[in-house]
Amino acid sequence: MAAEGENRKVKDSVFVDLFGRDVTAKENFISLYNALHGTSLRPEDTELVPEMLESAMYMSYANDVAMQVNGQVVVLIEHQSTINRNMPLRLLDYVARIYEKIVPAKKKYYRSRVCVPMPEFYVLYNGTDDYPSEDEMRLSDSFTYPGGKKPSQVPLELVVKVYNINIGKGDALLGKCG
Repeated sequence: MAAEGENRKVKDSVFVDLFGRDVTAKENFISLYNALHGTSLRPEDTELVPEMLESAMYMSYANDVAMQVNGQVVVLIEHQSTINRNMPLRLLDYVARIYEKIVPAKKKYYRSRVCVPMPEFYVLYNGTDDYPSEDEMRLSDSFTYPGGKKPSQVPLELVVKVYNINIGKGDALLGKCG
């Protein structure tokens, strides 16, 4: 079991380095962003601001990769070798911490609206369990509902797009990466 945990940390570290810390991280992230969005952003015209949460600063909160893209979108991407149905809840925690970093505390109490970058949430899965090429996880799937029935509209939702990046499953997405 220790070897599996160590292997997971190595994969996670490679992912974080590739898209968040390496000298080519900007190009790699923009390539992935373009593949996810069908866009053609270029590194020289794109402003990226890393929004990583370090575990030392936020105790158990340590996300994989989070970037503000041109000040308009904050993209959170997690790499998983095991499907975790709690990812919407974890990503809610992460984006709340990121907004705490972005928005000065006093501004939340101003009368005028504080604008924040729109969040997007992704999981890139490469484990051994059979999993569809694309899927979604919703925070509302974890809620308990009065009477046990989910209402047609929930007051809070967070949708995580999950992409299986294994060979034979993730070829469409991987083929779009430069």
